[in-house]
Amino acid sequence: MWDTASRQEELDAWIEDFSQWQAWAATWGNRREPGWFRSARSRRPKPDPPLWLFQACEGVALDPDAPTEPCQLLSEWSGGAAAATQPILNRTATAGSEDTDKITWWEHVHLDGGWPAMQSGVSIYGVLGMHATTTVKGRFQIFVAPGAMLMNVPTADGNRAWRIATNYGIAYRLVQFTLPGTSRLAYLHLNLAKAWLLGGGPDVPTSSTDFAGLSITFKKTP
Repeated sequence: MWDTASRQEELDAWIEDFSQWQAWAATWGNRREPGWFRSARSRRPKPDPPLWLFQACEGVALDPDAPTEPCQLLSEWSGGAAAATQPILNRTATAGSEDTDKITWWEHVHLDGGWPAMQSGVSIYGVLGMHATTTVKGRFQIFVAPGAMLMNVPTADGNRAWRIATNYGIAYRLVQFTLPGTSRLAYLHLNLAKAWLLGGGPDVPTSSTDFAGLSITFKKTP
């Protein structure tokens, strides 16, 4: 039914967004969600499925025991708020909340690498790092806490040194791909972040720098 890579990617993105919306609606459907800088956050809109999915699911037998099957999710989406949140409530009742939190957390842990500085003439590079994000809307994410990265920086005497930095910024999910040589699915993200060197010392002239770089997260195995 979804026989092209672009349709499969579009479908996977919608399934992830709608599943996250179901979890949000099950918790905050009848309550106001507290905000960070205001009394309440705006209510999340229900993500629309791909238009071609309606035709693809015509006449397909639904399986309520397969909560992540696309046509079953489409039926839940079409059934309104009550029907859309019911499956996630059932899954929450049958699965431990601790396991669900672990799965969600792991899928939002990013492995960073090869981050160049955005300023011209600044030869500072982020070599390897890690950070965690939370989804704001769709593919857009923000860091939930400062990340960490190993930096290679120039020194005042003309040499280079290795330093640890902390960073904070935003991320945007670009594409899903399969790790070479494996069957493991992952997501590629573009990140914009500011990094602050920890203990740079007088020999390092720059204490903070803006970066643009890539990261990957691993998709949950069904």
